Amino acid sequence: YLIKTDENGVEEWNKSFGGTEIDNGFSVQQTTDGGYILCGLTGGTGNYTDVYLIKTDENGVEEWDKTFGGTEIDNGFSVQQTTDGGYILCGFTGGTGNGTDVYLVKTDNSGNEQWTKTIGGTNEERGYHVQQTTDGGYIITGSTNLGFLVGDVYLIKTDENGDVNP
Repeated sequence: YLIKTDENGVEEWNKSFGGTEIDNGFSVQQTTDGGYILCGLTGGTGNYTDVYLIKTDENGVEEWDKTFGGTEIDNGFSVQQTTDGGYILCGFTGGTGNGTDVYLVKTDNSGNEQWTKTIGGTNEERGYHVQQTTDGGYIITGSTNLGFLVGDVYLIKTDENGDVNP
């Protein structure tokens, strides 16, 4: 559900996206063309979800949508437009008993996947926000859980290809 308001908070328009499955939006940013990019999750096969990426024009009219993920739970929590006009998004993938990993996806300006990375180990790692850095790489903040209610902040720096350098 996307709502556009004026500077006083008065609604100008609203739009809904998705189908008959669960559809949630967690991040929205205005794009350089005046439109909007949204990411979240959409109901997948069975009990699984996929990352949901939606691009709209300045009036909230959908231009395209894409899904990313496999047969596990895949959620998108943050999206940003990159300096090349594409998009970077993060969230998490997994949840089938082996924990979750940070899920990082880079797309072109049409939402076509350029690369995907999973970052993490045997714990529950999740990415909640991603930002492009001045060197062209990315910084991700999230969490890593070592057990029930025991966790830490997870800060990851990657290069422009999403690779973590030791």
